[in-house]
Amino acid sequence: MPLDLGDLLLRRVGPDDARDLLEYRSDPEVARYQYWEPYTPDRGADLLDRQAHVRAGDPGMPLLLGADLGGKVVGDCQLTVTSPEHGQGEIGFLFNPRFTGRGLATRAVAVTLGFGFVQLGLHRISSATFVENERAWRLMERVGMRREAHFVHDGLAKGRWVDVFGYANLADEWRQRHPDLMPVVSLGENQV
Repeated sequence: MPLDLGDLLLRRVGPDDARDLLEYRSDPEVARYQYWEPYTPDRGADLLDRQAHVRAGDPGMPLLLGADLGGKVVGDCQLTVTSPEHGQGEIGFLFNPRFTGRGLATRAVAVTLGFGFVQLGLHRISSATFVENERAWRLMERVGMRREAHFVHDGLAKGRWVDVFGYANLADEWRQRHPDLMPVVSLGENQV
């Protein structure tokens, strides 16, 4: 860490990122496709406090990687090892709507997947999104994730039942699709 993508840097988040994270995590439009309500300053501070104790690869603990554009965190990718013995993980991502349409989220998600496969040795990484969140599921398809499921009424979100699309990617699939990103995610391999 950090993972350098030229104009974009993926790095651990810290207390100095509180304002940037809150800018988009408190946005009702961002929270619209989440099970949670918009963040408050206290909830943002709690997230950053918990991240200070997370190590890459800790089972069940989401590692939050901030997408840093010129010193400003414009989004984040969460990577969680869900089953170390089976090489399984899960990815999530959120981006500030003011910075969409530039390919930043696509590159950040592709590199976060690579970090999970190369650095953490995961075999399979899954993700899920509300069916109506077309931007998210199209992004997953752009990075090579395959739709594996359509879960009907998968959960209650803000008082309504939501359908969810499930996606996944295997390490070999990622490596075949993104050989150009191998140098980025292999730097300092196993040095996280």
